[in-house]
Amino acid sequence: MRRIFEQLPYFLPAEPAPFARLFLTEGIRRKVAKGELLKRGGESQRLFFLESGLCAYYAAEAENHRPTILSVLLPGRAMGDLTASVGTRCNVFTRALEKSVVRVVPPAVLTAALMKDPALAQLEIRSVIAKEESILEGMTANFIRPPAERIVICAKALCRAENVSPSSGWHRLPLTISAERIGEIVNLNRVSVARQLSFWMKADLVRRDGRKLLFSDQLFAAVDDWIENPVPKCPLPA
Repeated sequence: MRRIFEQLPYFLPAEPAPFARLFLTEGIRRKVAKGELLKRGGESQRLFFLESGLCAYYAAEAENHRPTILSVLLPGRAMGDLTASVGTRCNVFTRALEKSVVRVVPPAVLTAALMKDPALAQLEIRSVIAKEESILEGMTANFIRPPAERIVICAKALCRAENVSPSSGWHRLPLTISAERIGEIVNLNRVSVARQLSFWMKADLVRRDGRKLLFSDQLFAAVDDWIENPVPKCPLPA
């Protein structure tokens, strides 16, 4: 699953507790509709904290581009903190994938806290590096991994990010996630993802329970990870 760093690909790590408390205390609560754009690419610093729902960072969001997700943001994650902490801009779009609740935080709240407490500043450095490692792991997977592996990695990383334990050899994805959305994450089109999932379902390697997908132990074990599974014991059926 991972090739370079310790962080999981595709799903950013949770915010350290001191920052989560800061954002919850200082932020203004706001409800966000599904599909709502929170921040445009190149826009000046804006800072959010996701209480509930689901959001994502998008790259190359334009009418003539297929949407590409850089990272998915689960509850407990900050959005815009990488640029807010240093006063820069980037061409990344922040969008709500589902109906969500966020805290809108003035960027000055973060910078003031970092200047006041050196220990907090060190923690922010570690947090920023971890997030960049996660983004790079996702980009690396999309660049060097074959399509089937990317789909499994996405499912496995999601289960790990949400601390999902297997049950009788099956890993139930904690989110309802469509083939189109998986494709946006792993840089594949909807048809390719749906075709691969259908192949695995016929082989009883993926199951559907209502709107949720379940992945088998066999699929998760077939993808290498430089820390936990450097040499898979079985090939990935694809």
